[in-house]
Amino acid sequence: MACCGVRAAEPDAATALQCLLKAYPEVLVEVREDKAVISRNGEVFSYDEALADRSFESLLIRADLRAQMQTPYPAEPLTRGPAQDIDPGRIRSDRFFKALYGSTEAEVRKHIQAVYWAPCRCYLPFTQLNGAAAALRAVGDQIASDPVLMAYMTTPAGSFNWRNIAGTTRQSVHALAAAIDFRLPNNLGRYWRWDGCRTHTECPYPAALLADDVLPRIVRIFESNGFIWGGKWHHYDAMHFEFRPELTGPRCRD
Repeated sequence: MACCGVRAAEPDAATALQCLLKAYPEVLVEVREDKAVISRNGEVFSYDEALADRSFESLLIRADLRAQMQTPYPAEPLTRGPAQDIDPGRIRSDRFFKALYGSTEAEVRKHIQAVYWAPCRCYLPFTQLNGAAAALRAVGDQIASDPVLMAYMTTPAGSFNWRNIAGTTRQSVHALAAAIDFRLPNNLGRYWRWDGCRTHTECPYPAALLADDVLPRIVRIFESNGFIWGGKWHHYDAMHFEFRPELTGPRCRD
């Protein structure tokens, strides 16, 4: 179903936990009583941590796995902008992601690989953990097979960068080497803060992102390889793609 601004139903815990197990088999080994996932080193990640405040802003700062999975990622191209605070994938458990990719810059760097990006014939630093580097290369190879698509994706704007999200104290997925940005043509490189949008206010979704007929084809290639696109957020970041196979990867569509 195309995203039409309506909040989709939250998945049940059993389904969400099994999806996480399939998405990250290098790290996770079992689901326990449909209440938690267990890592290979025995760390327990409860699905619902009974957080007292489950407001959108609070969950951005501290989230459990339920919050991470509660907003389904839309499989189809957008037909209009997402509703207020519908940002599938933007809320995530920081503790869980540190377990996936490393809790320090040194730990993250140990697993970074130079990935060949065919559209620019260049190499990009990206984590090899959880199949992320292989997925990124596959995306680039598919895009490079079509000159129309390739013209959009020849200018990477950053992958690994040990930093926080702009305007926050929250760590970026770029710090984990699991996200990448691109400079897009035709006024498509839109970011909600740059457009003057503010927290707690309605943010008009850029018409250019809905009108373009090439970008959805590129987004679909990323999604079919386990990435999400920041353009499907109410707080849009159209340049941004991050590896999130628990939300859109083929293992969770089985």
